[in-house]
Amino acid sequence: MRTARTAWAVAVVAVLAGCADGTGPTTTLAWYSTCGDPVCNTYSGPFDGVPVCASESEGASCDVAGATCDLENDCNQQLVCAGEDPKDQTGGCPISLRRYKRDVHYLTPDELGRVGQATRSLRLATWRYLWDAGDAPPRLGFVIDDDPTSPAVAADGQHVDVYGLASMAVAAVQAQQAELDALRARTVELEARLATVEARCPAP
Repeated sequence: MRTARTAWAVAVVAVLAGCADGTGPTTTLAWYSTCGDPVCNTYSGPFDGVPVCASESEGASCDVAGATCDLENDCNQQLVCAGEDPKDQTGGCPISLRRYKRDVHYLTPDELGRVGQATRSLRLATWRYLWDAGDAPPRLGFVIDDDPTSPAVAADGQHVDVYGLASMAVAAVQAQQAELDALRARTVELEARLATVEARCPAP
């Protein structure tokens, strides 16, 4: 079955390329990569109706708007024939390149600490979906209802934002490392003071 990712790409290019009867705008078509998965893990294909890319390459010209092919990579990206990069369109998927972002603000140590604390406070649970078989293995994750304002919750309030969840985990690691670095520095300082005292006041 064609994935939602592919359907989204086809819908975008249909708008960009105009009507099939030639009444829409004329654009130069080229192969563009789709966003793929928010977090690259393993290849999930093959995908029904999507051939494996052969001679197609990103940036090369193409002839049929909406045509797709499978790159067979761990991010599950595909190439789509379009008149404009579908990743540039509003409502696209998470992209980390600076040119796609505005209002970039790097977290301060205090903000990093708060996000790290929120991550540590995230309640994990196991469950089965209502449609899972009775003997299906339990799933692991968090329940959106427990913290609907979490950065790990998508804007629709119904899905997990995997990119946000992964970033929260990174924040927790960085905040914990900052605490460890501070403790190590304090330990070194106290050991230096102790050594100074022992040098001045040697044991009898």
